[in-house]
Amino acid sequence: MFTIFEPEGTRAAYVPGSFRQRNVEKISKTSAIGKVGQEERPPVSHKTSGSSSFQVRLYEQVESFTQATRAKILARAIMSSPVVTLPITASLSQAWDVVRAKRFRHIPILGADDSVVGILSDRDLLRRTMESVLSGTTWSNKQVETPIRNLISHPVLVASPDAELRAIARVLLEERIGALPIVSEAGDLVGMITRSDILRVLVAHPDFEQWV
Repeated sequence: MFTIFEPEGTRAAYVPGSFRQRNVEKISKTSAIGKVGQEERPPVSHKTSGSSSFQVRLYEQVESFTQATRAKILARAIMSSPVVTLPITASLSQAWDVVRAKRFRHIPILGADDSVVGILSDRDLLRRTMESVLSGTTWSNKQVETPIRNLISHPVLVASPDAELRAIARVLLEERIGALPIVSEAGDLVGMITRSDILRVLVAHPDFEQWV
């Protein structure tokens, strides 16, 4: 259901805890994928802090939603499509134009063969801008047109259209990421799922007001 795409085109099966070798506290000792489909509620650590606290609550609500409705919701049903992307040769100015116009926080980056090679976030762009401001650097036309290839986050974790909502929510929480590109078996980008997409599913539930 989940795959790691490397910039050079290689792919590897996702193993919880291996993505980018992050030192992230797991919400349980069990695989994120292995727990999906079990009826008992998995333990969730509340020792996470800051930005991850929202994801903890989001995961808990997804658990409540799927258990209450017995729903098996797949990525294909909630993903946003078509997806706005940028080529790896795009410039900083082009990336900023997309973020400002579309108000996206995550943009999939495509390689020469249109495969996903990375993700560019608004934080990546802001970080680059702040570094220049703090260093006293004046932006020149050359800097603005610099390719984004050195700013993107990679490798990129993707999910299949058949990935379940519970598994997606759990992976977002464990890996502390905000979006997952949805890629077909052939390797084509077919959609995108963010925390906002998951929230839309939850808000549609008739008992939503009791969860808040």
